[in-house]
Amino acid sequence: MSKIIPDYFISKKNSVIQICFTTVFAYAFINLYKPFGADQWYDVTHGVFSLASGILVLSGMLVVLASRLIMFAVKRRHTVTVIYYITMIAGEILFMAILYALIEKLALHDIRPFAVLVYNAVQNTSSILLIPYLISLLFFAWQEKKMMLEKMNRQLNNNASFIPFKDVRGILRITLKTADVIFLQANDNYVTIYCETDGKAKSYLLRNTLKQLEQELKDFPLLRCHRSFTVNINHVKMMKSEKGSVQLFMDNLCTHTIPVSRSYADSVTKLFASNAIKLFGK
Repeated sequence: MSKIIPDYFISKKNSVIQICFTTVFAYAFINLYKPFGADQWYDVTHGVFSLASGILVLSGMLVVLASRLIMFAVKRRHTVTVIYYITMIAGEILFMAILYALIEKLALHDIRPFAVLVYNAVQNTSSILLIPYLISLLFFAWQEKKMMLEKMNRQLNNNASFIPFKDVRGILRITLKTADVIFLQANDNYVTIYCETDGKAKSYLLRNTLKQLEQELKDFPLLRCHRSFTVNINHVKMMKSEKGSVQLFMDNLCTHTIPVSRSYADSVTKLFASNAIKLFGK
């Protein structure tokens, strides 16, 4: 639960898409399916019901918007974990439920106890809100994996002879032959470049992050497989999957073993499965 949630789940672009999709989905779902006998709660016409449900959905989305703005503020200073994300969604549901219960109590003069209204609103809101959330998150995950595979395929087809490594300020610090670079390892705000030249293992320290290098060197055959590791695809001699873990074995002198984290395991295994002939020159 303390695992950091992937960036593509909480990016500004995808958050806007998720909020818009949830708004449309919730309104359509309520008016077409009319869950929980919603059309029987009050004796109103279909037009009035549609208008009222639209206002309720928009008010609920304001709660979601507020929670996402808070999340972006938190993200600037801290990492967003899975437990934070789950707590955030639970908070959205609870605040919406309280808002809807207040509307029923004050505007519609519902005689039922306020606690009962909140309890019912939590059930209804959870059912309507979680469905579009799950659909959108699955779509974002699929989209991200697709983009990663496309980028990896571009890397495999890249014939560049040298890789330029720049520091965090964008200053070129070292240029290495693509064939000499074995893997990169992150350590806080520094990256160690492991390479092999004329049969000798060498390493260079660069002040930068793997995330920034991943963006700058996206067209080179460098594969991000872990939060702390990026490997040169052409130096992977074996991929091994055992007991839920995946490892990459490099072909350099030191015979390093590189771990593959769970968030990258699926795309990495698919890449090696679909490009085995090209990767190993068979």
